[in-house]
Amino acid sequence: MDLIRRALDCQGDDWHQLQTLTTQELPRAGLAPAPPVLLRLAQRLLRRWTPLALLRQRQALSSRWASTGVPEEVEDDFCLYGIMTANFWNCFQTDAGPSWHIERCLRRITNGPLLNMDTREDWGPLEFSQSSKWPLQLMDIRLVQDSWRQCSLQQLSISACHSATLPELRAPFHRSLHSLESAGERLAMQLATAPKMAESQLTVKSVKLVVIGSHMGSNMEPLSLVEACLKKASVTVDTTVLGTTYPFPEIMCESFGHCAKQVHLDQAVRLLVQQMYRPTWEPAQLLDLLSKGLQDAALIQSDLLLCAQPMALCSFLRSLTEKPILLYQAFPLVGATPMAYRHLLLVQLREVQVANPRRSALVAYSEFLAQQVQRQTGQRPLCLRPHSLYALGAGRYQPDREHPRILLGRMAGWARNSAGAAVRLIEAFAEDMLRPGQLRLVFLGLHRESTDLVAGLSRPFGYAELRRYRGAVYFPWDMGMLLFSELYAIGVPLFLPDRAWITSIIKRMLEYTDFGWWQAREDGSAVVLANSTADGESHRFWPWMSANSTMKEILELYDLTDFIRWPHVSRFGSFGALMAQLLAAEFDATSEAMLRWNDASLPWSMSILSRTLGAMLSHTVPPTPEESSCV
Repeated sequence: MDLIRRALDCQGDDWHQLQTLTTQELPRAGLAPAPPVLLRLAQRLLRRWTPLALLRQRQALSSRWASTGVPEEVEDDFCLYGIMTANFWNCFQTDAGPSWHIERCLRRITNGPLLNMDTREDWGPLEFSQSSKWPLQLMDIRLVQDSWRQCSLQQLSISACHSATLPELRAPFHRSLHSLESAGERLAMQLATAPKMAESQLTVKSVKLVVIGSHMGSNMEPLSLVEACLKKASVTVDTTVLGTTYPFPEIMCESFGHCAKQVHLDQAVRLLVQQMYRPTWEPAQLLDLLSKGLQDAALIQSDLLLCAQPMALCSFLRSLTEKPILLYQAFPLVGATPMAYRHLLLVQLREVQVANPRRSALVAYSEFLAQQVQRQTGQRPLCLRPHSLYALGAGRYQPDREHPRILLGRMAGWARNSAGAAVRLIEAFAEDMLRPGQLRLVFLGLHRESTDLVAGLSRPFGYAELRRYRGAVYFPWDMGMLLFSELYAIGVPLFLPDRAWITSIIKRMLEYTDFGWWQAREDGSAVVLANSTADGESHRFWPWMSANSTMKEILELYDLTDFIRWPHVSRFGSFGALMAQLLAAEFDATSEAMLRWNDASLPWSMSILSRTLGAMLSHTVPPTPEESSCV
C-alpha cells in the first residue's frame, strides 16, 4: 500500500506544489495558454522525467503490482499522476498556432508509452490508478483531447478554438446516482400497473418446444420466460435444448436436465462458435448441416422453435422450415458471419420482422441491441429485459452472514495480462481498509490460496452458490452480460465502476485491443441495409464504437445498457471508494429493493411475450415493438 500511495499520490515539495496549483486552476483547465507559474513548474519536472524515464518507471511499477518475474525497484520520487499532470499543462504553452498541436500533444499522454509493443495488451498501471487523490484524472485528459479534436477537424487556430473548460466537460459523466434511483423507482411503479398477461391469448393445451443456440444463458433466458408464460396459461411444455457450447455446457444437463444432443445441429453451432471472430464458413456448409438436423424426430414433432445466438444459425433455420420460430437476440445480428454474407443475413432478418408474425418474431434483450437492430434492418424488434428466472431454482438472496464474501467478476475478460496488477491493487486496498474476517473478496476465475481477505474461485458453480454471496463487484466487458442479470434477479447487491471510469476503460480497449465490447465494435458488426434509415449517412457508425469514438459517443451508447438503466446498483470511482462502499453498504435493504423492482417489471414482460406466443400458436393479435419492457 505504501508503494501505491507513493506512486499515485506522491511525495515531495515539487509534487505538492503542482497538486496545489492544479487544484486552483482546474476551473479553466483545457483553455490555452496555461498559467505561466504552472508552465514553468511543469517544464522543470519534465526535464527530470523524460519519456524514457517515465517508461522505465511504469514498467517497474507494473512489475511490482503484477508480481511477474523479478520486481524492479521504483524510484522514491516517481509520481505517476504528477508526471501526467505536468505533461497536460505543458500542452498549453501558447494560444498561437494550429489547434492540432494541442490535440496531438494530449493524445501522446493518453496513448502511451506501451509496455509491450508486440501484443499491445499490457496497459500498465495507469488504467488502475483511479484511486489517486490528484485533482486531474486520465479521464479528464481524454475529455479535453476530444474537445480540441473538434477544433482540429475544423482546422481552427488555437486562438479561434472555443474549447470547453474541464468542469463543463465532466458534467455529463457524473450524473447523480440519486436521479438514477428515483427514475428506477418511478419506472417500477409504472410497470407494477402495466397490463398483466392475458391467459386467454393461448388456446393450445400442450407445446413441444425445441431450443437451439450456443450460449447457456442466451438459451435459458428466453426458455425460462417462455415456460413461465405457458405455465401461467396452463399449457404443458415438453422442451428439448440443443447446441449449448459455452460457458459451462455441463450445467445445462446437471442443473436443468437438458442433456439432449443432435449431431448435425450441434456441429452447425460448433462451426459458428469456432469461427466467431474470424468466420470463413460458406452458406452451403451451414444449410447442409441444418437441413439434416431438421430431420430429427424432436424437430419434426415440435410445435415451436426458439433459436438464440448466433443469428446466422437462426436466419438459416427460418429459411428451411415452416414451423413458427421465436428468434432471441443476445448477440450482434451479423456476428460470426463472413463479411461477404452480412448484407444477405440482414435482408433475411428484415424479412423475418416484416413477415407474418404468426410465423416469426425477433426479440432483443436490451435497449442497446434493439436500437442496433433498428439501425441495421430499419425495423425495431420486440425488446424483453432479461429476468433470469432460471437462476431462481435454488431460491433468492440468502447470504452467508457468518463468513461474508464479495464476488468479483472475471477481470481477465477485460484486463487480460493486467488483471494480475488489478488483483494486487484491490488486495492492497482491502488489507488497508477491510478488517480480516469482515469481508472476503473472492475473485472469479483466479487460482490462488485463500487468506482472510482474498480468495480465488476457478471451478464451475451453480446458482445456489451465487445467492450465498453478500454482494458482487462487476467489471463489464461488453454491452450486455447475463451474469449481471442473474445476480440482479437473485438479489445479490451489485457494485460497478462509475460511468467516468468504465467509459475510460472502454476507450482504452477500443484503442489497444481486439477483445471486449464486441457487440458495439463497428469493425465487427457495423453494416446496415441501404434503406434502413431515413437520415442518410449522418449516423453511419451509430450505434457502434471504434478507436476514434469520442468519450461522449461512448457514453451515449453505454447509457443504453442495463448496467446504467437498472436501479439500485452502486457505483464506485476508485478501488479505495469501493472498499468504503462495501463497509457502509446496506446489503439487505438494497437486495429487497432490487427484488421489488424485478417483481414489478416481470408482469409486463410476460404480457408482451404471451401475446407474441399467442400470435404464433393461437393466431391472436401480436404486440407492437413499441411495447418494450427494456428500460
